[in-house]
Amino acid sequence: MTSRVAILPPVPVPYREPLFRALAERAVIEPRVIYLAASQQGWDQPREWFANREGYPSEVLSGWQRARPGRSPVTVARGLATALDRLDPACVVSWEYGPATWRALAWCRRRRRPLLVFSELTPWSDAALSGAQLRVHRLLAPRADGFIVASSQGVERLAGLGVDGARVEVALQSADLEPLLALERRERSDGPVRVVVVGRLVPDKNLMLLLDAFAEAGISGEARLVLHGSGPLAPELRERAAHLGVSAQVAGPVAPAALRAVYADADVLALVSTYEPFGVTMREGAAAGLPLLCSVRAGAAGDVAVNGENALLVDPDDRAALVAALRRLVREPELRARLAAGSRAVSARHPLAADAEAWERAILRVAR
Repeated sequence: MTSRVAILPPVPVPYREPLFRALAERAVIEPRVIYLAASQQGWDQPREWFANREGYPSEVLSGWQRARPGRSPVTVARGLATALDRLDPACVVSWEYGPATWRALAWCRRRRRPLLVFSELTPWSDAALSGAQLRVHRLLAPRADGFIVASSQGVERLAGLGVDGARVEVALQSADLEPLLALERRERSDGPVRVVVVGRLVPDKNLMLLLDAFAEAGISGEARLVLHGSGPLAPELRERAAHLGVSAQVAGPVAPAALRAVYADADVLALVSTYEPFGVTMREGAAAGLPLLCSVRAGAAGDVAVNGENALLVDPDDRAALVAALRRLVREPELRARLAAGSRAVSARHPLAADAEAWERAILRVAR
């Protein structure tokens, strides 16, 4: 008999869909996904970007959200306890340390069911948290029955909260990788090297500094910087690119179905965020066989963006290091080819099935 599990993510997003479908198809556990809201206030993605929820049982609650510019909102969902009563799961998996997780913990204690917490946070995340938030995390950590984290850095952070590593499973942030793994990469024979960014145009992404470094590197005639995304910084980024006189384009948001074409047209994928719990674009870029330029503060660093194997890792505050990395990636085709091959190897080490198995291990360990 399979264990019925209530999974409580914030909202339906495309990159989590493959994991939830895989869990349903494998039938080792019986997942029931309860989304806290249909979309997130304060995010700049068009509403149609949020996923259609196909291939696994799910429902969407309504509730109140407090928007946080550039960050995920705080969500208080209505009817969570009622939904859990109706499902009567053997285990609950909730996201991070917010109101829904505390409500789920109260429900689990009343019903004597285990609670797992899924977290993307890394040791770098703590600098962005208030003292009150850190106290909440320290209060909750020993009360959870186990954790699933999106990166190896997540294990390190939990160790700092006193959590035994035996209570933690690593399941990398999922993504729709199959269309990207099928891409056949060819080194561009003519035209500029295309350095691509895929993400929200918000301060955490550090794109102003990326533009400045691109200009300082003196590679504008050899390379083109393309920023795919939407957000409040779009007008300022366009103005900065025009002022610097560099070959750069703010191309607007990308629908999930169009991502394959974006990665197919890229030569280098960059993520230089000052705050980035994971950075799913790095997993997508690795699957697409791209050389990566990645911030050391991204949770993806070390797992799917491995320094020297498929990525150059940089301190996002170190402008000189960013300039040097851009020059190397643009002017050294043999480096790009080596890192691209490394991305295929890294992706082969981290199949989606391994992420599903990590979820199953964590759930079955506490549900039994």
